[in-house]
Amino acid sequence: MPEQAKISSHIEAIANAMPDPIFVMSKTGVYLDIIGGKDRALYADGESLIGKSYTDVLPEKMAERFTKTVQKAIKTGRLQELEYQLADSDVNGIDSQTTQDGQWYEARVYPLDASIYNTPAVVWLAINITSRKHMEEQIEHMSSNDPLTDLYNRDYFLGLVEEEVNRARLNNRPLSLAKINLDCFKRITDAYGHEAGDRAILTAAHAIQNVIGDLGYIGRLSCDQFMFVLPEVKAVDAFRITKLAQESITSQTIRLEDGETTCLTSHAGVTELRNEADDSQVLFKRTNQAIQALEGTRETTKTM
Repeated sequence: MPEQAKISSHIEAIANAMPDPIFVMSKTGVYLDIIGGKDRALYADGESLIGKSYTDVLPEKMAERFTKTVQKAIKTGRLQELEYQLADSDVNGIDSQTTQDGQWYEARVYPLDASIYNTPAVVWLAINITSRKHMEEQIEHMSSNDPLTDLYNRDYFLGLVEEEVNRARLNNRPLSLAKINLDCFKRITDAYGHEAGDRAILTAAHAIQNVIGDLGYIGRLSCDQFMFVLPEVKAVDAFRITKLAQESITSQTIRLEDGETTCLTSHAGVTELRNEADDSQVLFKRTNQAIQALEGTRETTKTM
């Protein structure tokens, strides 16, 4: 075997052993060649794509994005990178489908010597990064959500409230804030342990979620304190919504040991955005003042 042919054979064997596919694409987005992609758990057989273009097989916006990336790599003579999500079902003309759910890919696009395929072209290396993306999503979720209730945690929620308050002030739109403190959480935990306490917290969280729905955002501020922000809602309506949430909490039955049951009661404070001087800290302070004002009364909800 001549030395040049031997080298070409080795290069082809190495490329074919790669788990991720290498696409050779023309300047106009036509599949000229496909090498590698042997991990059949992640990739369908793309041989039938050769001779077709991005516009033939991909959704319109994605085809346009891919073609621009190819042309930029050729024009600049430099590596281009992008991330994208794609399922086999999004690609017309492949022979088999192995990934029904959208998979995430990192593309590395290198310009080729035009003489190799007798036309300006690029090597498009598609690396499956789905596992990495899922891990990133989990880490991001953990940084913003309470692990027990899956509501927003304190830090993330307070930042969210700040954003919503600023948006409401800028657009001169109403916004309300409500805080609910559970009354008997400590008693349940002290008497029956943390597992019973967790059940109580979950019960309260689900009850609040069922009432708030898409009306706003809910955060767990501490063990037994919840808060929700209601964009586009005035205090008079926020008061009614908060009362419904409290009634929903109280209507739930908490099962304890030995067949015993109990229910949860709560106190809540409600306030709204009133003037330009109001910021998130002012609203937080007023909800706490409203709850404090309930002490010694038979009322469980107050607007301030």
